[in-house]
Amino acid sequence: MTEELGMEEILAQSIEASAGSIVEGTVVSQTQTHLLVDVGLKQEATLLLKEFPGPIPATGEKIPVLIIRMRGAEGRPIVSWKQARERTNWDKITASYQNKESVEGRIVKRIKGGVQVDIGLDAFMPASQIDEKPVPKPEDWVGKTVRVLVLEMDRAKSNVLVSRRRVLEQEKKVKKEAVLKTLKEGQVYKGKITGITNFGAFIDIGGAEGLLHVSDMAWTKVENPNKIFKVGEEIEVKVLKFDANAQKFALGRKQLLPHPWDGIESKYPIGCTIKGKVSAFASFGAFIEVVPGIEGMVHITEFSWINKPKSPKDMFKLGQEVEVKVIGLTRNQEKMSLSLKRMQSNPWEEAFKKYPPKSKIEVTVTHLAPFGAFVKTPLGIEGLVKIQDLSWTERIEHPHKVLKEGQTLKVVVLEVDVANEKMSLGIKQLTPDPIGSMRIGTSVKGKVTKITDFGLFVKLDSGLEGLVRSSEIKLDRSMFGGSKEEHRSKDEPIKSFSVGEDVSASVIKINKKERKIDLSIRRYEKNQEKELLRKYSSNTGRPTLGETTGWMEDSGPKE
Repeated sequence: MTEELGMEEILAQSIEASAGSIVEGTVVSQTQTHLLVDVGLKQEATLLLKEFPGPIPATGEKIPVLIIRMRGAEGRPIVSWKQARERTNWDKITASYQNKESVEGRIVKRIKGGVQVDIGLDAFMPASQIDEKPVPKPEDWVGKTVRVLVLEMDRAKSNVLVSRRRVLEQEKKVKKEAVLKTLKEGQVYKGKITGITNFGAFIDIGGAEGLLHVSDMAWTKVENPNKIFKVGEEIEVKVLKFDANAQKFALGRKQLLPHPWDGIESKYPIGCTIKGKVSAFASFGAFIEVVPGIEGMVHITEFSWINKPKSPKDMFKLGQEVEVKVIGLTRNQEKMSLSLKRMQSNPWEEAFKKYPPKSKIEVTVTHLAPFGAFVKTPLGIEGLVKIQDLSWTERIEHPHKVLKEGQTLKVVVLEVDVANEKMSLGIKQLTPDPIGSMRIGTSVKGKVTKITDFGLFVKLDSGLEGLVRSSEIKLDRSMFGGSKEEHRSKDEPIKSFSVGEDVSASVIKINKKERKIDLSIRRYEKNQEKELLRKYSSNTGRPTLGETTGWMEDSGPKE
């Protein structure tokens, strides 16, 4: 009976525990290299310790094992926990792979090119698939439990390729779609900073990522976003723009903060004095930061009453503290006009009071231009002598013909324009205008300066220029029997003259506005003849031929 029972047990054991079958075993003891496991056979089976990637099962713990051989070298059965687990899990993992479902796994060790993941099978996960962003140290992930997606499987080679990155991307896609369905401009979200660049920061608002541009981070200018934000930091943002088709949206943070320009009119009324720091330069002026978020501009014309710098950098340095006056404010355009020169008294107002028109002052030539000469006045401000105010009579092509830089001279004040900060001065006004003393009928002398088809230009002794038109050159003396040798050519009288020749003429017309003087040699000669006839008549007491013919009647022009 006993032998029969023993045989039955053996038969039962052989049916339940045979090579290739999976059975439940109990850990009996542990050696340096093996576990001894009771699998219901006469002898405990041996199991290599190196099969366990993690903690070794404790004595008494039940574990599934695959019987590899019924009798090994030492006479004991050989079993494998690893192969039992793989055979049990392979079908399960295959189903997840086919259904594209994620599975849970534990990263057990760092291997070449990535990490080994225990998903019930030994799987390989490349370093590029650990996270959405590059992972510089994959070993830091060892021991972490993660969800992964099986990308490839080869049962014959026992190869399994998994990815955590794909799981994250799928989860993010689902979350993004959910967020975008309800996203609207104007909504406020609490988001997490996922990345920072020099142009802005990317914010995750629950699965959908938007851009917080650097210009919308704060009311003040942000030079470096990394100085005010950190990756992983949570902040509140407002949806500014949303393009549903492109699935892109822009976020703003400063829109949730108080606007620094609110109430600016009462804080900094026009005329008040404020302090600030030079924050930036432009070719036309310097920007002054009054308080964070509020910048004003000092235009280059508002730097100084007297000195006119070529560049703002000649007057200021970045970061320099200055005291300025508010002279303009536009809240809607967020513009503030400032002035440095108005912190001092206006020398133009002083000049207006001190130098009325016709005042004479001494000045120094500072710069010569084609249109005139700039001069420095005793008050330090600059005035201009226009080229037409250099001389009554000379036509000056350029001021350098008569003036030199650094030269000191007297001038007459013509006008002080306080509003436009201009002072007009004159040199010719130091002497009376010679045309003012000119009268019609006066006899004048001069030299021919230019000969044209229509007449002679003559420079008079007074410096003025006059014109003798062709019709006023010759006196028709045929009625007196004059010879051709004694008188100029009747047909072409102009050709009888040469440049530089002295001539005498009578003034017959004066246009003071256009400064034009018409002269007549014919009239002058006629007047001379009349004078001679008068003298002759007064000496003889007899009527002259002119009186007899009526030629001596005064037919000249009147002023």
